[in-house]
Amino acid sequence: MALPTIGWTIQQWRNAQIESTPEEGLQRLIDLVSSFEKSDPAWISYATPEQITTMWNDLLKSGKDPKDLPLFGVPFAPKDNIDAKLFPTTAACPAYLYEPTEDATIVAVLKAAGAIPVGKTNLDQFATGLVGARSPYGKTPSAFSDKHVSGGSSAGSGNVVGRGIVPFSLGTDTAGSGRVPAMLNNCIGLKPTRGAFSATGVVPACRTLDCVSVFANTIPDAQLVFSVAAQYDPVDAYSRPLPSHLLTSFGPKPRFAVPDEPIFYDEKKNPILYQAALEKFAALGVEIVKQDFSVLYKLAACLYEGPWVAERYTVIADLIKTNPEAIDPVVLGIVKKAENFTAADLFTYEYLRKDLERAIEKQFADFDGFIVPTAPLNPSFEELAAEPVIVNSRQGTYTNFVNFADMSALAIPAGFRDDGLPFGVTLISRTFNDYALLDLAQTFLGQSSRRIGNTQIYTKAGVDDKVIAGIPSVPKNVGKMQLAVVGAHLSGLPLNWQLSELDATLAFKTSTSPDYRLYHLQNTTPPKPGLRRITPGHPELVGEKIELEVYDIDVDKFGAFIKQVPAPLAIGSVELENGHWVKGFVCEEIGFEGAKDVTKFGGWRGYIADMKKTVNKKPFDTVLVANRGEIAVRIIKTLKKLGIKSIAVFAEPDRFSPHVLNADDAVSLEGETAADTYLRVDKIIAAAKQTGAQAIIPGYGFLSENADFSETCEKEGIVFVGPSAESIRSLGLKHSAREIAMRANVPLVPGSGLLETVEEALETGDRIGYPVMLKSSAGGGGIGLQRCASREELEKAYATVRRMGQQYFNDSSVFLERYVENARHVEIQMFGDGFGGAIALGERDCSLQRRNQKIIEETPAPNLPAATRARMIEAAESLARTMNYKCAGTVEFIYDHQRDDFYFLEVNTRLQVEHPVTEMCTGLDLVEWMLLIAANTPPKFDKEALNIKGASMEARLYAENPVKDFLPSPGQLIEVEFPEGVRVDTWISKGTDITTSFDPLLAKIIVYGENRAEALAKLVDALESTVVSGIVTNIDYLRSIASSELFATGAVSTRLLDSWEYNAKAIELLAPGSYTTVQDYPGRIKLWHIGVPPSGPMDDYAFRLANTIVGNDKKAPAIECTLMGPSMTFHCDTVIAVTGGQAPVTIDGEAVPMWEPVPVKQGQVLTVGKIATGSRSYIGIRGGLDVPEYLGSRSTFALGNMGGYNGRVLKFGDVLFLGQPELNSCSIPAPVAEPKSADKSLIPVYPKLWEIGVLSGPHGAPDFFTPKSIENFLASEWKVHYNSNRFGVRLIGPKPEWARADGGEAGLHPSNVHDCVYALGAINFTGDEPVILTCDGPSLGGFVCPVTVAEAEMWKVGQLKPGDMIKFKMITFDDAIALKRAQDMNVATANGTVIQSPTERPLESPIVFESPETSTMPKVVFRQAGDRFLLVEYGENVLDLRLSYRVYQLSELVKERQTKGIVEMSPGVRSVLIQYNGYEVSQTDLIKELVSYESQLVLSDNWQVKSRVIRLPLAFEDSATLAAVDRYKETIRNSAPWLPNNVDFLAEVNHLDDREIIRRILYDAKFLVLGLGDVFLGAPCAVPLDPRHRLLGTKYNPSRTFTPNGTVGIGGMYMCIYTMDSPGGYQLVGRTIPIWDKLTLGQQDRPWLLDIYDRVEYYPVTEAELAEITQEVNHGRYKIDIEDGVFDYGEYHKWLVANGEELAEYSRKQREGTEEIAQLIQVSNAELQAAEQDDRGAESEIPENAVPVYGEVAGRFWKDLVKVGDVVKKGDGIIVVEAMKTEMVVNAPSEGKVISIVHRSGDFVEAGDVVAYLEEL
Repeated sequence: MALPTIGWTIQQWRNAQIESTPEEGLQRLIDLVSSFEKSDPAWISYATPEQITTMWNDLLKSGKDPKDLPLFGVPFAPKDNIDAKLFPTTAACPAYLYEPTEDATIVAVLKAAGAIPVGKTNLDQFATGLVGARSPYGKTPSAFSDKHVSGGSSAGSGNVVGRGIVPFSLGTDTAGSGRVPAMLNNCIGLKPTRGAFSATGVVPACRTLDCVSVFANTIPDAQLVFSVAAQYDPVDAYSRPLPSHLLTSFGPKPRFAVPDEPIFYDEKKNPILYQAALEKFAALGVEIVKQDFSVLYKLAACLYEGPWVAERYTVIADLIKTNPEAIDPVVLGIVKKAENFTAADLFTYEYLRKDLERAIEKQFADFDGFIVPTAPLNPSFEELAAEPVIVNSRQGTYTNFVNFADMSALAIPAGFRDDGLPFGVTLISRTFNDYALLDLAQTFLGQSSRRIGNTQIYTKAGVDDKVIAGIPSVPKNVGKMQLAVVGAHLSGLPLNWQLSELDATLAFKTSTSPDYRLYHLQNTTPPKPGLRRITPGHPELVGEKIELEVYDIDVDKFGAFIKQVPAPLAIGSVELENGHWVKGFVCEEIGFEGAKDVTKFGGWRGYIADMKKTVNKKPFDTVLVANRGEIAVRIIKTLKKLGIKSIAVFAEPDRFSPHVLNADDAVSLEGETAADTYLRVDKIIAAAKQTGAQAIIPGYGFLSENADFSETCEKEGIVFVGPSAESIRSLGLKHSAREIAMRANVPLVPGSGLLETVEEALETGDRIGYPVMLKSSAGGGGIGLQRCASREELEKAYATVRRMGQQYFNDSSVFLERYVENARHVEIQMFGDGFGGAIALGERDCSLQRRNQKIIEETPAPNLPAATRARMIEAAESLARTMNYKCAGTVEFIYDHQRDDFYFLEVNTRLQVEHPVTEMCTGLDLVEWMLLIAANTPPKFDKEALNIKGASMEARLYAENPVKDFLPSPGQLIEVEFPEGVRVDTWISKGTDITTSFDPLLAKIIVYGENRAEALAKLVDALESTVVSGIVTNIDYLRSIASSELFATGAVSTRLLDSWEYNAKAIELLAPGSYTTVQDYPGRIKLWHIGVPPSGPMDDYAFRLANTIVGNDKKAPAIECTLMGPSMTFHCDTVIAVTGGQAPVTIDGEAVPMWEPVPVKQGQVLTVGKIATGSRSYIGIRGGLDVPEYLGSRSTFALGNMGGYNGRVLKFGDVLFLGQPELNSCSIPAPVAEPKSADKSLIPVYPKLWEIGVLSGPHGAPDFFTPKSIENFLASEWKVHYNSNRFGVRLIGPKPEWARADGGEAGLHPSNVHDCVYALGAINFTGDEPVILTCDGPSLGGFVCPVTVAEAEMWKVGQLKPGDMIKFKMITFDDAIALKRAQDMNVATANGTVIQSPTERPLESPIVFESPETSTMPKVVFRQAGDRFLLVEYGENVLDLRLSYRVYQLSELVKERQTKGIVEMSPGVRSVLIQYNGYEVSQTDLIKELVSYESQLVLSDNWQVKSRVIRLPLAFEDSATLAAVDRYKETIRNSAPWLPNNVDFLAEVNHLDDREIIRRILYDAKFLVLGLGDVFLGAPCAVPLDPRHRLLGTKYNPSRTFTPNGTVGIGGMYMCIYTMDSPGGYQLVGRTIPIWDKLTLGQQDRPWLLDIYDRVEYYPVTEAELAEITQEVNHGRYKIDIEDGVFDYGEYHKWLVANGEELAEYSRKQREGTEEIAQLIQVSNAELQAAEQDDRGAESEIPENAVPVYGEVAGRFWKDLVKVGDVVKKGDGIIVVEAMKTEMVVNAPSEGKVISIVHRSGDFVEAGDVVAYLEEL
């Protein structure tokens, strides 16, 4: 007897369970399970009554109200590769069986919602198959026939739902296993978006593709389970959260693709049902479009033909090796195919997959999805047995590609065959469109009653398959609004990207109310629609519904979107079909003039589809673009629009330029210069032939007007998109052009023909009157032109112009023309069809020229009478008609506005740079016209239809420095921002390298307005909003012109700019000083944890006062000068203040005071001389310096090439613009106060003996130093070493007494600790030598720091110079905060008294909290590290990953609690440096809070953290790495234990017989990142997880000067990757790619690649391969292999324990003989120190009046050029410094006698260091 529950839905089950007593509900479940037949092959295991009781009681005890649980008491069946506690997991393989201790996450989620698992279902073994017959537990049949398969691999799950036993079940779906069983059992199969359901606890098939799926009998059941189960799982690396806004409907007119030739493998019944289903969908309003599915089938084939089968292999690899007989032979045969694939195959197929995925996106962009047969066949077991693999493969025809392409899918019933077997179709759509698919399915299924599975129960039409309202719940759109779009912004159409770019999401698809009509607006590109509301009762028009889409968009981004909306379109309100009103696109009434009514198509998409049907055949299939830069990019846009394959050619510097990347194909011209590439006709032709190009379009410049090139194209059978060679030649020679113009009755400037003699020229000049213009007949671009005001000037110029013509154009012929004073340049854009037809598209005024190069162009020409315009147009058309001109051309005229006459100038036989302004006012695409004409299919030249309206202007942005007479301005662009809502034709972006090899044009900024005033206002606004940093451009020059009164009135002429007075708000460096940089305060904060130093001013006190004095905002950038100040010209009036160390300050040679505001006039020169007291001075300039912000600051970090002015010290000739806050593009804060002098009492004394306040810690006595040593440190006077700079101030004084013999595991020296993060101001003992760490210093290192300078005392450190003495005075935390408050008040008000010397306090312990180790907590030590840092240490000085995890836990807890006052947490290996704000929280209160956290942290051997696996290419011992070692040997130290080869040294130290072992270790090791910033900028401190991969060693001493970016180094057990060209000390083993992406050009949204706990793996590449990859990385084109995952310490710990004996033995052997190696290193270092002492001798006292000679660059002392006692002249070489493999000479600043050479060969010299002293003569 059948149970009454058979065929129940979820809601029926839930209602019954809620309405029953607990006992009744339990019994109902027990009865269900008791009804299961033990022989039923659908089940592998099922629950016992006891297990059911346990789960039921657990549910009741949960304390949740049953009414709050959507699945209360509902039974379900998970597939037996999904873990469910109480049930074994077998994956249909008894030998694989295990007992899970936890539920799979999805099972746990469903149980939490009230569901009860009643059994585990059968499957194709290891989920490998689509048939359900590959299981030792039996073959599961269809619910309809015991002779037919149920489909697999989720055979049992589909069967038990199809039989109505349970209302839903879980399957898994890699290739269709969640869909095929649905069809064969007449149920619904929901295959969710990949990652929507957690796969934790699921035995994987292909982990990268697997999805848990749902079988159900009704749409609402599937919907409900999806809504419950779709939860993000952080443990599952492939889990993805649902977007906040989900598409829930495809709207009233969905558009779905279907295969044009459906594949059914000769099956006859299913095609009939499929066609019927499609007809039903069409009747329901779905647009069905047949498409070629070949690309989908290709993708599907990859699944089993490709290496993804290896994913299955990894799951059962051990079983294959140990017990292959336990595996189904068909499954085993499939899986063992993995052994045939290589790693290279994986990448080959992955590249193919991505290419196919991109092709699918492109082909199906306009579709909402696909409707396909779920499976082509209903196989019998007999058919399967005959061809098991073939049948299985065929069943995946329509399923295998879905997960590959990251799509959502829903299989639904679609009727029954005449043999009673079911058929089904699958709806497929994009990622996360699951709910929209359910909505479409309800429409299809809800029309009529249907049978549920193979039960006798039928649905109620319109009821049982209706989706549940309110699922998904619509989130409150806080800060969002809705926008309706009807045209090109629809999904899949050309402008939809504008919405995506602003993070707008599709809310739903619908239509307007029936009160609208839709129009195609005239002259719009791309075509634009106009939506027009029709008032009911309109006498002529009747409204209809129009298709639209509604998007959710952030309110604060809506304004940016509106800016992109061109007139006559506007944003208004639109009524939807449901009567609601939303914001949407409307059109001004004027826009409907001449518009085409397209309402009949129902919407814009339908109209565009119809247009595509009727559009003419494209003019060419393939076109080569023989150009570069913005014009190549612009041409390719048109080619793409027309569906023409575009071919780019490129010089090597352009390899990664946009035109190359945007083109469909690209060919290298194998050269560096224009002459060797873009001007090489032979190479261009060869590229065209190679790629099958039918035509070549040259753009402008290069070969565009080369008649020989045009002729060659014709000979080679290639169409030249341009005029004929004959036209180019005749119009290119000015005399023949004049003859053609004359024949066409075009007015000519009074002049001559070709002149043979100077006498003839003089006679002609007398006849036509002076001034005259002498012109070379073949000239162009301003070359070969000479204005002559008299006979005498003409006589002198004649020979010169002839010579120039011969030199530049190989043609010495010349002629004369009348010179028109104040002439204007007006040109006519014309087209000829080559058959005598011609049309002019209006004029352009190009009068604003500099040196005959156009700057700003516009149309229409201002102040040009209409009659004159008409005559010009007629003249241009007449000229074109006269010569049967073909293609685009520009007839240029000189316009004499005084006479209202115009004269022929020349014809440009090409597309003009300024063509966009014509396009803006005509709505035409001129490039498209050129292509059509070249193909002899010209557009109709219909002047009546031509609609020229409005006004447009174009400004050319050049890489030229207008302050320096427009010199070229090469460099890398570090910031590029163009305004929204205007057209910008450009080729540049952030990261573009600008060279001097090509034209300096960067971009054209084009605006459109209804009239000239509106266009001009938009141009001014656009220019003021444009930002290009990294080089100097002419943007400021353009702004000055565009905003001038002369331009506003249109009073322009070709000579106007010759006398233009351009006043740049800028300064120009005449002499840079020794180390001059731009800094701001407080610098680059909150990035210490990744190794980015704050930089900023060394003396922030003087710096900030300089800004206060001139009235600047505290964040304004200013100039820091070191030792010798700069000299600079001011190009504008302003106010300056010089503060800091005493130096002579003059303006135009006249002395001016320091510490006071000083006015400077335009043209004056400020000079800051040698600093006499202190070492740094500061120049504050009112308004600040306009340098770009980088990582939150404008400060210069020169070593890292970031911030300030182009990331470097200032150089001669640099031009720096001042802040102009009135500009949209300027983010420099405006001045906040009037200038005022600082109180005299605020001016510090800069003594020879400094007293500097310090706080004890973080490392002190007695654990690191002896108490006596600390006392001695404080009692001593320390001398400043000559090697002191912004990285640190080295000190000379007594050696410390150490409290321990060595650093233990951390190193051989007692100063060594495991890497920790340093506090700013910490006095760091690198060995026995102390260094004060300053603002450009390293953040992470392995040395101790006994005291830290108070923040308010750091200004003194910034003023220290070599030879100064220091007495450190101990102060307390409270003292330090009081000093800081007083200092900040002084700076803010410019009033008060400087505190020169702090009050000394007794020595305090640096340990502010300590707790011993317990069973649940390691030893905890809080160490004071100045007045703004705490160092928290865990455990002993050993590597223990549990301690690292505790650091992580503390950091996460601080983040979660948002602990008051904490600024940044910077983790080390076993410690974390906590920066805090002492104003916000006291040290005592912070410690109390942090101590309370400690009890909440767990010391465990079982923890997991997010951990990406990052696979990087590594070239072992490449030439650059070896060269760095050789350079060290040659320049620094020729003998050391690690020389001549680092790898050999590591092999010797670690007792490895073969250096090849080092290589293998590098490629085998998995390095766990424990810290960042080891050598600056995100460089990792990473340890191999396998202790056998940890190498012993030591660092270089002294360090290298140069280490190439990307070099991989080994320092002891740690691995580091150098993130920039820098000094370094690690042993070098090879090189990888750069991992610091300065400009974030790559795949991440930040510069640094790595995070703590990432795992780095290397794979081998050759040096050549690495070079190619590196080039791609540097241009943001390389995708690094990054895999999200989890580091499971519990599993790792088990592995360590299991291999403990072997690891211990390895460690013991490794350490044998280390004492001898250590002794060798110590002896070697001692010899080095002795040699240094011998070379230097006793340091002599330097006279006070000695002249210091400063190094200007950082590098190693290479050799001296003079000896002590030599007399030198100013400019003579003193020493040579080796910097970045270049020898740089340091010259004498004045005449004198050499009294000291400070350095010896090999010493590191920083820019600004003293290298020698002279005695003035």
